[in-house]
Amino acid sequence: MDDTIKIYRALFGNRAYLRTVCEGAAFLAASSIAIYAAVAYATVHASNPVTDLVLSRVGPLNVRFLFVYGTFTAFVITGGLMVWRPNRIPFALKAIALFLLVRAVFVALTHIAPSPIDPQEPAPFFNSIFFGGDLFFSGHTGLPFLAALAFWHIWQWRMLYLALTAFFGAIVLLGHYHYSIDVLAALFITHGVYQMSCWLFARDFALFRSSESQAAPRMKRIRKKLFAIGPGRPSQPIALHAVGEDPVAGRR
Repeated sequence: MDDTIKIYRALFGNRAYLRTVCEGAAFLAASSIAIYAAVAYATVHASNPVTDLVLSRVGPLNVRFLFVYGTFTAFVITGGLMVWRPNRIPFALKAIALFLLVRAVFVALTHIAPSPIDPQEPAPFFNSIFFGGDLFFSGHTGLPFLAALAFWHIWQWRMLYLALTAFFGAIVLLGHYHYSIDVLAALFITHGVYQMSCWLFARDFALFRSSESQAAPRMKRIRKKLFAIGPGRPSQPIALHAVGEDPVAGRR
C-alpha cells in the first residue's frame, strides 16, 4: 500500500503523466464511439448465418450468465490492477483504444449474421451491449489475450488472463455468439495490436512495466526461462521514471 501511495504522489504531481492519461482517455472515448457506430452498422446490414465446423457440432447452450457477468468480473479485476498501480493506466487506455479502433474497422467490413442461439432473451440493456452484429473478430477473446500479453512479465496475471482467454473463447463458441474464425483470428489480430501499441506508445509501455521489481532470484530456474521469453519486450526490470523521461536512456 505504501508503494502504491508513493506512485500516486509521484505520478499525479507530474504534468506529463496527467497529459498522457488525458490523451489515453480521449483516444478510448473516440474508439468507443467508433466501435458503437460499427456495431450498429453491421447489425443493420447483417446478411445470413453461415455454416461453421465447430458450431455445427456443439451447442447452442445457454451460457448468457457466464458471458455477461464473466465480462463484468474481468473488467473489475483489470480495473483493480490499474488502480493498484496507476503507472499502468496510460498504456492500458491507449492499447484498449487501439484494440477497439482496429475491431471497429473489421466489424464495419464484415456483415455476417450471428448463428442462431438459445431462445432465452436477455434484458434489453444487455442485448444492446452484448448481442449485436459485431462478429469478426471476438472482443471477448481478444481483450483478455491483450491483457495477458501486457502482463506477461508477471506470471500470475499472465496465467489468469490466458485462462480467461480460453474461458471466453469456449463460452462464445458454446453459446454460438461467435463463429470459430472470430475466436481464432482474435488471437493473431490482438498480438498485432499489442505490438503496434508497444511501438506507438513506447514510453507508456515502459511506464506500465516500471513498478515491478521482478524478484527473479526467488523463482525456480524453469520459471525464469519462461519469464525471459515473453512476447514483445525483454523481461528485465525497469525503474520507475518520471513520465517524459526516457527510461532506457544511458543504457549501453
